Amino acid sequence: MKPKQNFQKRSGKKHDTSMMMRSRQKITNVQRQRGKYPILAEKIVEMSDIILEVLDARFIGETRNPEIEAVIKKRDKEIVYVFNKSDLVDASKKSGEYLDKLSPHVFVSCFKKEGIRNLRDLIKIMANRVENPVDKVLDKVTVGIIGYPNTGKSSLINLLAGRTATGVGANPGFTKGIIKIRLTPKIMLLDSPGIISEGDYSTSYAYAMSKHTKLGARSYSTVKEPEIAVFNLMKEYRDVLEKFYGIEANGDAEILIEELGKRKNFMRTGGQVDEDRTARLILKDWQEGKIRL
Repeated sequence: MKPKQNFQKRSGKKHDTSMMMRSRQKITNVQRQRGKYPILAEKIVEMSDIILEVLDARFIGETRNPEIEAVIKKRDKEIVYVFNKSDLVDASKKSGEYLDKLSPHVFVSCFKKEGIRNLRDLIKIMANRVENPVDKVLDKVTVGIIGYPNTGKSSLINLLAGRTATGVGANPGFTKGIIKIRLTPKIMLLDSPGIISEGDYSTSYAYAMSKHTKLGARSYSTVKEPEIAVFNLMKEYRDVLEKFYGIEANGDAEILIEELGKRKNFMRTGGQVDEDRTARLILKDWQEGKIRL
């Protein structure tokens, strides 16, 4: 594969037509969900006294949901920003004025089970301040948990509750509906499916696909056009990727895929690198947290 060659080929009429057809289908599927998830998110807010917004510590701004945060503020509910996957970043680099505005916040790592006690203690302190809980029948404080797909909500609930309280899956959308879990005799947790920001529905399919793959909301094994997702990762994290794989690609995703494919012996008949398989390996390493920022 010569540098730039394959991406140029992808601009042909046949490819463009098939790409457009897939894009339309994906957009249709998203539109079908568009009404469901925002309503579900608002239902979580309505049923809760306190809301935990679980964010990816690597991509705090990109995994925030401004629309739901506005609803929480409008309804005068308490919100806690939970920065999960903190083991994949240098927390000191994430401090500053921006995070000061996201208060209160807690850095946690579900993988390393760090920060969970601090979060649990904060929830209890805030729950004690709730005078008129939404659940007036049982007189319990309800803590709703929202977040982008695959930010680790279910894993967080299991650690908070100290047991396997709800199913945990590696694939986005594993949790299908609202689930209630008891944290303490006076505090209930609400889990929900991952909710994508309303703003993402209006973006182009190619951009949304790349963003969702980067954030882990779309699995490396099912994403269409994995090379494009790698191409966009390289635009943002060239040095990180080249250092991790030990390949000097000059910021060119095709060179990275070509050289890595040769190294891994991911070859097709005819001696050509299997670009799809190699690109998925890169995305797999990224989504599994092997590549640190």
